[in-house]
Order: sequence, then structure tokens, then C-alpha cells
Amino acid sequence: MGPSDEGSEQIGGAQIQEISIMVVLITGCRSGFGLLAAVEAARRGHRVYAGFRDLSTKDGLVEAAGDLPVFPIQLDVTDPEQRETAVQKIMEIEGRIDALVNNAGVALGGYLEQIEEDEMRRVLEVNLIALWALTNQVLPHMRGQGAGTIVNVSSISGRLALPGLGAYAASKFALEGMSEALRHEVKPFGVRVCLIEPGPYKTDILGRNRTLCRRATEEGPYRPYTEKAEQLFDNIATTAGDPMDVANEIVALCEAKRPPLRTVMGPSARLRVLLKRYGPWGLLETMISRATTP
Repeated sequence: MGPSDEGSEQIGGAQIQEISIMVVLITGCRSGFGLLAAVEAARRGHRVYAGFRDLSTKDGLVEAAGDLPVFPIQLDVTDPEQRETAVQKIMEIEGRIDALVNNAGVALGGYLEQIEEDEMRRVLEVNLIALWALTNQVLPHMRGQGAGTIVNVSSISGRLALPGLGAYAASKFALEGMSEALRHEVKPFGVRVCLIEPGPYKTDILGRNRTLCRRATEEGPYRPYTEKAEQLFDNIATTAGDPMDVANEIVALCEAKRPPLRTVMGPSARLRVLLKRYGPWGLLETMISRATTP
């Protein structure tokens, strides 16, 4: 399968079309993929509206962007009023939105029996429900234009669930299914939908934003497993990839004439996909057990 195959899967290298300047909305631009993709898209000449849950944290992006056409906007994706206002503002200024990058998201570590209901709801609200709602704000404008691209930032955890990441994996598995359905639904209107599935990269999700559920460190049967998982993530963080690779691919997908449904990023992510697709489940289960059992 190549990058031009509808419904295909690829590892990097989206097919680029001859493009003019695009208007791009990217969520979650405080750091990581969002910040880097915003700057890269603007560097390539596009006009970028960068969403922030807290606009007072925009300084890092402003400094990185310099004189490039990047415009920070207030956008807590879980706030209906902010979603509507952000999209209306862009349409009033630009008259169009050519690409939406749904990058904002949260992660939560913890074994599922430990996770409390409000914590599970928060992960699903940010990673799935809010993303769906913002997309629905943008879609009427893209349909009216007869063109547009939606890039949903998923994760390899949307393809292979690991112990201690069940809530996060649940949100990403759901995002994968929703994106696949949406791709079929809006294709007749000229709107393209695709997913990018990074493995471990050096972003805040492995650093300051690494979050455990409230009960993760309490004494109990899961405590040794949590400690083992934290050691594993510490090791992963030291060898994680350069997030600029993912940012470049996000922008390439926005520019692609026919982006594939799924783009897997990172060697460990590729290995996991191949093992799940072609390897016997028992072997994969044994490998995961050995890596995560204290």
C-alpha cells in the first residue's frame, strides 16, 4: 500500500499536493507536537491559529514563532463557548478553515480498578468528546468550501493497549473508530480525515505532564506493578524520539492530497503494530507480561 491509497496505512511520507496558503487550527499548542506543528506550518507559509487552554502560557510559542503567521487563541477544547467562539473568530478573519489538527489531549496512568469515575470521564471528555465537538464546529465550513483536512492525533496506544494505560488506551481506541467512520462520512464533501499514531516521543506527556490516577501510589495489590510501570516509562523517556519528526508529519498530512487513514510514527510503534498484526497473540501477551510484571 502506498500513501495515496484510500484507507491505507503508512509510516511517514505523506503525498504532498501543490498547495496555496492554508488556514490551520491546531489545538494544544503549549508544548510538544502542537507547538512544533504550529511553528512548522507557519514556516511553510500557512496561517496558523494555535489553541491554548490557558492563553497566559503562550510565551513559548510566541518566542519560537517569531514573526511567522502564528496567532494564539483561547481554546479550552472542553468549553463549548470557547469552541464556538474560536471557530467563529477564525471564519470572521479568514473566511475559511482548511485544516484542523486535533492535538489537545491528556494521559492518565493507573490500573483500571484504581481509576475513579471522574478521572475516567476527564480522559474521555478531553481526548474524545471535546475533539468530536470541535470537529463538528469546523465541519460545516469545510463542507461549504468543498475541501478540508482533519488530522486527529492518536497514539500507538490506540492500536495496542498496555497495562497501566487502560483509560488512555480506551480514549484512543475510541478515537480510532470515530475517525474511521468520519472519514467515510465526509469524504463525499471533499473533506479528508486521518490519524497520526506516534509511539514514545520526548514531549511533556513523558515528563512534567505524566499523570497518575489518585490511587496509583496507595498500598495494595497494584503498587508493585505501578512502580514497575514508572521505571519502564523512565527508561522509555530516555530513548524517545524527536517530536519534530511528528510535527513535520502532521503538517505534511495537512498538505497531502490524499492522506492515508493511519500514519504510524516511531520504530517501537511500528514494531508493536507488526507484532499485533502478524504475531500470535500469546507471544505478544507474554512479551508485555515480562516487561510489566515486577
